This record gives sequence, C-alpha cells and structure tokens, in this order.
Amino acid sequence: MIIFDTSEQMMPHKSNDRFSKLGIYGVQGVFIILFLLLSPVYYLNKWDFKRHKKRKPFYTSKLVRLQERYPVFYELAMYVQNFPIPRNVYKVLPPLRGDVLQVGCGTGLLNKYLRKQKDIRFLNMDPNLNALKLGKKWGRFDAYIHAFIDKPTSLSEHCCDMILFARSFHHIRHHKKAFIESSRLLRDGGSIIIADPVVLKSLSGSKTESGYMANSSIDGVIWRFTKESLIAHIEHCLPAELKIESVTETRQVHVTNYNLFVPQTDIVVVLRKREAV
Repeated sequence: MIIFDTSEQMMPHKSNDRFSKLGIYGVQGVFIILFLLLSPVYYLNKWDFKRHKKRKPFYTSKLVRLQERYPVFYELAMYVQNFPIPRNVYKVLPPLRGDVLQVGCGTGLLNKYLRKQKDIRFLNMDPNLNALKLGKKWGRFDAYIHAFIDKPTSLSEHCCDMILFARSFHHIRHHKKAFIESSRLLRDGGSIIIADPVVLKSLSGSKTESGYMANSSIDGVIWRFTKESLIAHIEHCLPAELKIESVTETRQVHVTNYNLFVPQTDIVVVLRKREAV
C-alpha cells in the first residue's frame, strides 16, 4: 500500500497562520529583490545560452559551467535558492541509518547538516570531481566516489542500507538504469529515498503533466515533474524488486517554492527493496 501524506507548514491557529503568511510574503519579497539584483547576470547568461543552443541543443550555459568548475558558486546559489534557512530543505528527509549512498552529494551540504549523527556512514557519490574535492578539502567527508549512478559503478553488490537522492533525482539522465544499479547496490529490505522539488498543479495543462527533460540556462539538463507525473514516472522506471512505499509532500517556505515564476513544492518518495525469497 502506498501512503500519501500532504503537510503544509501552516498551523491550525489563526495567529500562526498569519505568521506563516507573513513568512511567505517575506520570501516572495526577497525573491523580487534578488531577481532585480541578479537579473543582468541572468539575462546575459540566457542570451548566450539561446544563441548557442540553436546549434548545440545540449549546450551548457556559462553559469552552469561556472558552478561546475568553481563549486563555491554552487553553494552560493543553493543559499539564494533556499533562503532564508538553506539547511531546512533537508528536514523533509526521513531518518537515515547505516550505510547510506548519497547520490549527488555535491560539496557535502547534507554531510554538514548531519555531522553530529554518528549512526550514519555516508558513501558520497557525484559526477562533479571539483565539488567532491572541495567537499573533502572543507572536511565534510573523507572519501568520495566519482561516478554516475545511471552507469555501472565500482561499488560492490549489497553494500548499502539506504540510497538517497537528496534534490538530485531531476539531474539523473536515465532513471531506469539508475534504479537497476541502485537495486544492485541495495541490501534486501533496504530503501531508496527520493527528495525532490516539483512544480505545483497550478501549472496543469502544460507538458509538465507527463514529465519531460529540458536544457535549462541555470540548471543544465534536468527533468521537470509535477507530483503526479513524478510518481507515474518512477513507477514506470522501477524494476520488479523495488516498490513505492510512501509519498509525502511538504511545502516549505523558501525562495524556490515561493518564487513568482514557477512555484514548487517538496516531494519525498520512499522505495523499498523486497526481501529475497
């Protein structure tokens, strides 16, 4: 049985409700200010991106390349997008334990957030070697795996209790291949956690209803989903030994969710690997 749960950060009392609405208006005000300040960079990058994309559909924008080469700019972007408290985006995650493969660990922001939790042994994987090196230099992890999850990795079978895609699932090109490799690495009874932002249903009628890949000037090649299309896509891509256990929605108050162009919400999907018979 799939358990669906939806929880807004709105309290039942009117005073708390007013406080939450003030927080939302505050975040939207910050978004307007940040957009006005950063719009010259945004539009110059978009102009260059559109110019080159005509000849190269998978052209990587200068802004994306800058963040990939100098991951400190990626951290700055995460702070802006997840303002006012960036670490809060990880509060939606269920409890982690044991050997956890973190797919798309970047510079180790989650490692920093959970640094005091001693019952987690992270395996840190990312395709960006610059981000991995910076994360190690800053002491967020001691070792890393430079690899793509949608390609065969050097990791041994059944090495993980959990596999975590924390705001990285939309960057994975081939989800069927990613689930096959994840299943190989996961121990029987283990879980896969996918925590990702999706666009709201208010955009119904657009092609986001079925999910699609796009080359973005600020994110590179990514998947875009609504909640419904994300679940349908995952179900379509799963091998037989994996099943959806629960789906949770929590719309947190930060700039990404309450921006004025493409409002989003946070979805957590938990998958379970069946026990061997």
